[in-house]
Amino acid sequence: MPPAWNTCPVNGKRALGSTWQVLRRAVAEARDDDVPMVAQALAYSLFLAIPAAALLALGIFSLVADAGTVEELVGRMQTVMPEEATTLLRQSLERSTQSHGGGIAMTVVGLVLALWTTTSAASTLMSATTKAFDRKDRRGFVRKRLVALVIVFALGVGAALVLSLLVFGPHVEQWVGGATGVPSLVAWGWWTLQWPLLVAGILFAFAVALALGPDVDERRWQVVTPGAVTALVVWLIASSGFAIYTSRFGSYDKSWGTISAVVVTLVWLWLTSAALLLGAEINAEAQRSGGRDGAAASERAA
Repeated sequence: MPPAWNTCPVNGKRALGSTWQVLRRAVAEARDDDVPMVAQALAYSLFLAIPAAALLALGIFSLVADAGTVEELVGRMQTVMPEEATTLLRQSLERSTQSHGGGIAMTVVGLVLALWTTTSAASTLMSATTKAFDRKDRRGFVRKRLVALVIVFALGVGAALVLSLLVFGPHVEQWVGGATGVPSLVAWGWWTLQWPLLVAGILFAFAVALALGPDVDERRWQVVTPGAVTALVVWLIASSGFAIYTSRFGSYDKSWGTISAVVVTLVWLWLTSAALLLGAEINAEAQRSGGRDGAAASERAA
């Protein structure tokens, strides 16, 4: 039997053991860094950015949309958002379409507020991810805001991709299916293609946030990192599970009444923040583990 065949199982077990050790240490570091509590602060910062971003979106939306567009958009978003959050979204969008006069002013004011609040939320994320690497953020105010703007843009692109595929995707699918004369084949192909695109878009947004967030000396850009993949998987599972819970077993509307949508949105943002911060902890621990392995290899070679 060739020697390589004997070493493959050993290498596989060693890689699996190394991955488990990185994950275990990352979870321990997350507890030491108070990730659940920091995720609450990040979720609150993100929640404060929602009204400004919504004001901007509503300003643009009021200029181009109608009631039919609102129902279609909310119907699509129900597949990825809790019911209480989509109810809040529907009410806001319906009010915006009833008044077109202030659309331009709403757009301008919303843009200014959205830039400030979203970059503030991104700055909170940057401080939290830097802490995962046991470092202090030494970036100045201007540099930090510029980096935060890049992170906001990446996350915005990911969100826009999700909305575009969910809202405009069916129209493109019907148009292509009618033009080619094979609507069933196009529908199957689009259904198969849209989910990898959605996952790739969200993974890219998470990768940018986790790469630019921490203030480290050696920054290596990679779309697929252990932290980004873990954050994506945890976020998808947590979001799906929470959406199922709130739709079937939750009673937030009975307990909290009209503010149930706010409570559900805050919990969902906390889950999202915790997933991102766990990804940062895993990337930090993977980097430290790589340094330890490299040092050990150097000692063996010497």
